[in-house]
Amino acid sequence: MKPNAFLLAALALAGTPFLAAVPAGAAESALELHQGEIFSDPVGSVMNVSVTNGTQATLESAVVNCDFTAGSKPAGSASVTLYNIVAGTKGDGQVHLMGVKADTATCAITSTTPPQ
Repeated sequence: MKPNAFLLAALALAGTPFLAAVPAGAAESALELHQGEIFSDPVGSVMNVSVTNGTQATLESAVVNCDFTAGSKPAGSASVTLYNIVAGTKGDGQVHLMGVKADTATCAITSTTPPQ
């Protein structure tokens, strides 16, 4: 039995809620990341992002990291933490890359925290 499967089985027997028992990577399959259009402001580049919580529990936080490029060359990365995403709802935020006018970005949910 894999370590994560064993942990899930042990916690399920203890009556622990499912989301709290799932490692961040596994919980992300129930989360959906949406990227908006990238735009520039006087300070740098901005990407609107949102995370839809498809789980049965409130998510304490989700970190979204974006890798920005300018002219097909890496321009930097930045992240935002979205807090208290209630089950079945969407959390919104913006990722700001300072000092660079990027033209594309690729984003991913890099970590999550279940409610305490």
